Amino acid sequence: MSPSATPTAWAQHLAQHPAAPGPCDAAHPPLLTAAETERVQRHRDQLMRALRARDRGALLSAKQQVLEAAFCPQDGHSRGTAADSPALRHALRDLSWRMAALLLPRHSPH
Repeated sequence: MSPSATPTAWAQHLAQHPAAPGPCDAAHPPLLTAAETERVQRHRDQLMRALRARDRGALLSAKQQVLEAAFCPQDGHSRGTAADSPALRHALRDLSWRMAALLLPRHSPH
């Protein structure tokens, strides 16, 4: 994260520690690294920018990128890439469910 950037509520939510120690489950997902938190935050910011701009094409594109990141994870075999962690996949899948409700009308009212 750049020095001028401050973490948003969403990034802080992603970086929270589980309430109780123990095995990871839906109630206590594993922690994200700072880089993973930033990656999920970038996806969310892109979705929100498209929604605020009421740009249907940009919103659909941003949704597709989230789905690809969530369900077509990097396996770490490509040169220069790291495998996606279970925590990152969990956060991206959570974001994909949340973004499903983000819709814009096909035609703007006149």
